Amino acid sequence: MEENNNYEHKTCVIDRHPVLKHLLYGFMALIGAFLAFYAVTDWYFKAMLNPVNQMKRMDKFIEKRDRQMEKAFKKAFHGTERLQERANHIIRLEQDEDAYKVLVDLMPLNDNEKNVEVKTNGKILTVKAAGIHGFGDRRSLVEFTQSYMFGDNVDLNQLTKERKGDMYIITIPIED
Repeated sequence: MEENNNYEHKTCVIDRHPVLKHLLYGFMALIGAFLAFYAVTDWYFKAMLNPVNQMKRMDKFIEKRDRQMEKAFKKAFHGTERLQERANHIIRLEQDEDAYKVLVDLMPLNDNEKNVEVKTNGKILTVKAAGIHGFGDRRSLVEFTQSYMFGDNVDLNQLTKERKGDMYIITIPIED
């Protein structure tokens, strides 16, 4: 038992000084926060500067730009497609056994055959039609042009023009 009584209880210097104990805990918390901040920042910068991640981000950016450009082109050319569709309803070409007929609807052209211009250049026939649309202050000029190229079996000098009701008919005879 004497041996147990001789046991000296050794205490640390920190246990004897409570201020030093609190300063050490504060220093350890500061070091822990710094190491955590450093680790997170290091992970972030490694991920940010990784070439694979940069390429993925660039690919996403390019895909987004492509979608925006495609949307802009569709929006810009949608009106052009509608105008072409309307032009095909206003000016159209039909073929019979003995002649080609270019039919021009005059209703969208203010019902006036003077708004239709027909020109020939060699084997090319160009039909240009224009009209004014709108009401009040909102008026707009609509103009359509169609060109047709014919083969050697057609002589454009023999074409005839006539009006039948609301249609302006240009007839080009086919030679045998």
